[in-house]
Amino acid sequence: MLTGKRIQQPLPDCLTTDPLLSVLPSKTMARLAGSVDEVRFGAGEVLCRLGEPAGFLYLLERGEVTLTTPAGRQQDLLTRHCGLESVAGLDDYAFTLTAVTEVTAWSVPRTALAEAVSREPRLAADAIRSLLYTMTGEPTPPAKARSVPPDASRSYGSVVSWMIATTAPPLLYWGLATMGLPAQSALYIAIMGLVVLLWMLAIVDEFIPPLIGVVATLFAGLAPASIALGGFASSGLMTAISVFALASIISSSGLSYRLMLWLMSRLPDRPIWQQSVLLLSGMVLSPIVPAGNSRLSILLPLYTDMIKGLHLEPRSMGMTALMAATVSGSLLFAPLMATSKPASITAITLLPLEVQRQFAGSYWLVAASVAAVGLLLLHYLLMRWLLPATNPRPLPKVRISGQLGLLGPLSFPEWMALGSIAALLLGTATVSLHHVQPPWIGGCILISLLVMGVLSKQDFRRQIDWSLVFYLIGADSMVRIMTHLGVDDALSRAVGGYFGFINGRIEVFVLVVLMTTTVLRVGLPGTASALISTILLIPVAEANGIHPWISLFLCMLFSDIWFAQYQNSAWIQVVSRGLAADVDVPKFMRYIHGMNLARVLVAFLSIPYWKWLQLQ
Repeated sequence: MLTGKRIQQPLPDCLTTDPLLSVLPSKTMARLAGSVDEVRFGAGEVLCRLGEPAGFLYLLERGEVTLTTPAGRQQDLLTRHCGLESVAGLDDYAFTLTAVTEVTAWSVPRTALAEAVSREPRLAADAIRSLLYTMTGEPTPPAKARSVPPDASRSYGSVVSWMIATTAPPLLYWGLATMGLPAQSALYIAIMGLVVLLWMLAIVDEFIPPLIGVVATLFAGLAPASIALGGFASSGLMTAISVFALASIISSSGLSYRLMLWLMSRLPDRPIWQQSVLLLSGMVLSPIVPAGNSRLSILLPLYTDMIKGLHLEPRSMGMTALMAATVSGSLLFAPLMATSKPASITAITLLPLEVQRQFAGSYWLVAASVAAVGLLLLHYLLMRWLLPATNPRPLPKVRISGQLGLLGPLSFPEWMALGSIAALLLGTATVSLHHVQPPWIGGCILISLLVMGVLSKQDFRRQIDWSLVFYLIGADSMVRIMTHLGVDDALSRAVGGYFGFINGRIEVFVLVVLMTTTVLRVGLPGTASALISTILLIPVAEANGIHPWISLFLCMLFSDIWFAQYQNSAWIQVVSRGLAADVDVPKFMRYIHGMNLARVLVAFLSIPYWKWLQLQ
C-alpha cells in the first residue's frame, strides 16, 4: 500500500541529480521541489499501472523496480525514475512498474510538472526520448551540464556604455544652462539626450529609453501627468493594438497560409514575383492604413508563411530579399500619398488653406509621381544588384493545389479575419462619408474579435507585441512633452536665421532638408522628426520662393532615412518578433543604405518635374 508524507528534510539528492530534471534552471527546480513528497512501497506493490491516469513522476532513492510492457514482457527498470508519461503529457501510464524490494521514492505531481514544462518546453521532449529508451531497454543518456550565460551587464563595454549614459546628460544640462537656455528646456534636452544615448549604445531594449524619459520628466515636474502620459490617451494606441490583433488572427486562423498557397499556385516560380506580392500589397495598403507599423503587421503573416512554403534557409539571400521587400512594402510608398503617414496627415494643416485643398486628394500623388516611379525602379535595381535571390527548389504546384484542396472551405476564424480586413480597408477608405476615424474602426474590429471568441485572452496577451506598443507610447509622450515645453518653437526661432545661403536655389534647399531631418532623426522618432522639420522649413521655403508643399514632401521623404535599429519602429517590430535572426542583417542594411541614397536621388530628379508643374 502506498504511503506518503510531506518532506521534512533537506532537498533530496535524486531531484538535482536525476538525468531528466537536473538540466532545469534553478528557479524552476526550486518551484518543483516545493511539491515533492516522500513515498514508500513494499515489495510487490505497484508504482504505476498500465492504463491508469498518469498522475505522478517517481524519483527512486532506494530499491529495485521491474517494468512490464503492454505485451507482458518483464525487464529491470534501468533508470532511476518512472512515470515519465506525466511529464510527456500522456493521459495514462504506458507500462506497469512493480516494486521488487522495498522502495523509497519521491513523487512529483503532474500539476507541478505541467508548470515546469510550461517554463521549459524541452522537458516534455526529453521525457518522450527517455520513454523511447525505456521501451528499447536502453538507459537514459546522461544529461548535459547546464551552461550559465555570461552576464553581459558586467562586461567592460557595457560598463563604459553606462558610464557615458550617466555622465553625458548632466554635462549637457550644465552646458545648456550656462548658455542661457531656460532651465526646463535644458533639463528636457538633457533627458532626451539620455534617451538617445541609451538607444545608440543599445544597452537596454528599444522600448525602455522613452519610458525612462517619461518617468524622468514626471519626476522632475517638467510636465503634468496628462501631458507626460498623453501617449496612453493617443488614438494611435488603439490603432496599434487593433492592427496587431488583426495580424495575429490572419496568421492563427490560417488565412495567410491559404493566401500564400493561392498566390504560389498562380504566380510564376520566380523570386521577383514573390517579392513583388509583398511590396505591392504594402503599396495598396499605404493610402488607407496610415501607419507603417500597421501595414507591416498585416504583411508579416504572409511573409512568414511564404518563407516556409518556399523552403528558404535562414540568413539565405532569398529570405533576406523577401524581408527587404516586406519592409519596403510597408514604408516605401508612405511619403507619396497624403494619407499614408500620420505626420503628413498632421503637417498638411501647416500649409496655406488653398494649398491644403489642392494637395488633400490625388494631386499629392501626381506631384510625387516622379519620386514614386523612381523609388520603385531603384528598389528593383538594388534588389537585383545587392540581393539576387534564387529559390532553393522548384515549387511543386501540383502538390500546392492538393494542399488548397485539403484546406477545404474557409473556416469561421478565416471568415472573421477576412471580414475584419475588409472592414478596416473599406472603413478607412470612406471616412469622408461616415466620419468615423480609423482608430475607432480598429477598436470596433478588436472588440468584435474578442466578443466572437476568435481572439482569446491568451492570444491577446501573447500575440500582441506589447514592447512595441510601449515604444510607440513612450515616443509619442516625449514629443507631447517637447511641444508642451515649447522646445520645438524655440528650436525653430534659434535656427531660422541660418538659412539665408539658400538664396532661392531649390537644389540647395533639398540638401538643407536632408541635413535637418537626418540630424533630427538621430534623437527623434520618424513622425516627430518629420513634423518638427516641416515646422522649421516651411517658412524657409516660402521665404526663398519655393512651394511649401515641396518642403512638406521632402520632410516626409527624408524622415524615412534610417541607419540604426532604434530609428525605425518597423524594423524594431521585426526584431521583437524574432524574425531578424533569420535575416542576413549586413546585406539587408546595405539594401537599406541604398534606398536611403535612392530617396535623395529621386528628390533631385523631381526638381525639373516640379518646375514643369510650376510648383516653384
